[in-house]
Amino acid sequence: MQAIERNSISDCIKKIEQRFFPEQFSSGKRLRQRDLEYLMELMEERSGTRISLSTMKRLWKNEFNQMPHPSTLNALASLIDYDDWNSFLQEQNKVFGPGNKTSKKTSSLAIKLLLFLAFGLVVTIIVFLIISTDNKPIQIPDSVKFSANKTVTHNVPNSVIFSYDLQGVEADSFFIQRSWNPTHKKAIDPAKKNFSEIYYYPGFHWAHLIANDTIIRKIRVNIQTDGWFATAKSNRLDNIPFYPNQSKLVDEGSMRVKNEAFKQSHIDPNKNLIVSYFNIREFSDLRSDSFVLETKVRFDDIQGIVCPYMEVKIIDEKDASWLGITDKGCVSNLNVKVGDTILSGMENDFSALGTNMSEWQTIRLVSSNQRLKYYLNDELALDTDFKGERGKIMGLIFTFTGKGAVDFVHLNNLEGEKVYSEDFNYKQNR
Repeated sequence: MQAIERNSISDCIKKIEQRFFPEQFSSGKRLRQRDLEYLMELMEERSGTRISLSTMKRLWKNEFNQMPHPSTLNALASLIDYDDWNSFLQEQNKVFGPGNKTSKKTSSLAIKLLLFLAFGLVVTIIVFLIISTDNKPIQIPDSVKFSANKTVTHNVPNSVIFSYDLQGVEADSFFIQRSWNPTHKKAIDPAKKNFSEIYYYPGFHWAHLIANDTIIRKIRVNIQTDGWFATAKSNRLDNIPFYPNQSKLVDEGSMRVKNEAFKQSHIDPNKNLIVSYFNIREFSDLRSDSFVLETKVRFDDIQGIVCPYMEVKIIDEKDASWLGITDKGCVSNLNVKVGDTILSGMENDFSALGTNMSEWQTIRLVSSNQRLKYYLNDELALDTDFKGERGKIMGLIFTFTGKGAVDFVHLNNLEGEKVYSEDFNYKQNR
């Protein structure tokens, strides 16, 4: 692999970081795993190519000896609005193309070169002096305040009013980031006291008050639901979903969004929709490292869906874990996240997670002693450990890449005591 090829990849990665994570780029900090996961999702949305987490890590650590696959390079280029990798290279060549032919007036060029170097030296000294004086740690006085108030108790959309007091904090720029997602960071006026944002999805979040690239305060923002709440969207990264008729979720002893409910909300049920069911709340202090979750799920209609996928996500105070199932021939697409660990179907044998998605599937998750066991139809499909304190369970999310149904949801502690039980044996959503 030639140096010029490696340099082109490094230049592309720098441009990606500069666009999506300017603070980390300017400070030289490495991207976190969650940041790489976000880029993976965005690349797949833009280019149709799914890159594994291990490949992303190798790219960002510059640990590749051979030229990456063209589809990987095209996916990288898509993040900075190029049609493909060749388009990116052509633009690079325009900027860093061959130099002009040597002028006959070499002495004049030599003088200009010396003046340029002298000017550069002066600029370097000035920049050094600015950095040495301005790059001090931000002083955070005790008077700094940061709080959030929801305008609606439950469900979405939900405007959250952030109140802040930045008196005494000296910085060039200030931001509020309403969740972990870097695209959710907005600049704020330090002289003002309030800033509002709309949350379109239920969920448990940590909002950050940021000065330059330093988080100076963080608070919990819990967008809870009143029971189960359904959303639908056309693409995974859509910021604003559709809301089906919530009063029609429970039907024939299960939770589902029927075509009638879509039509009543002016949503075309024939579109390729991603349907999610949210239940965001605390479950009697049940912790994410000691629980048993049992559920039964099924796709209502998989016609036209290539590799239908269903996912159970457990939200906790630190982050989230998710586990899914798909058709037997599609298990390579699966990604499982347990704690801070992501396992890719491209690099693991997930054949036990492949099944007939048009039939009812029973899922049982057992979390104990920092180990999670995943049973599919009473057969152990996955057994993996996780590290670190996760805190309390703050919510459950069931997602289908299409129209799916949930027959029941039971959540117990390790002693077998029921903490939450829902069999959907009623006619009106509650």
